[in-house]
Amino acid sequence: MTRDMLKFVVEHLKDWDPLFQYAGILLIAGIPFAEAIVATMAGTILELPLIGVFLLGIVGNLLSVMIIIAPFHALFRWLRNRPNKKSGFVRRRSKRAREIFDTYGVPGLALISPLIASGHIAAFTSLAAGTGKRKVILWHTLSIVVYSAVGLAVGLFLKARLIE
Repeated sequence: MTRDMLKFVVEHLKDWDPLFQYAGILLIAGIPFAEAIVATMAGTILELPLIGVFLLGIVGNLLSVMIIIAPFHALFRWLRNRPNKKSGFVRRRSKRAREIFDTYGVPGLALISPLIASGHIAAFTSLAAGTGKRKVILWHTLSIVVYSAVGLAVGLFLKARLIE
């Protein structure tokens, strides 16, 4: 699926003004399932400056993940701490989800999820399991930086193959 997304993105951005190409890279990086990896590959193939593409991939993806982390962290904290008769059920479920989640952890989920699902889903899952907001932000930021770098490397490889 990533190859088709990449082809679609490159074909649509190649004739745009460079300023709009940068804006497109930023927006694509924020789309779940495309994320920074597709955005940075596309920017590299379009021969945009690597540092700019790298930073736009990170910023676009990170902003969209933060949009999930901030409100859902507050919601899950409220659900776990609300003082009513039903709070026992929520607390028990949160505790159980946390025990299961602790087996795999935020690092594994953050680093693997872009390959099998989306970093957005992983962030939501981490918060639902009761992980602290700072830990989720840290590991998802690291994951986004890693996948932006991978996107640049793959983009350079694909660009070299297209030239040959």
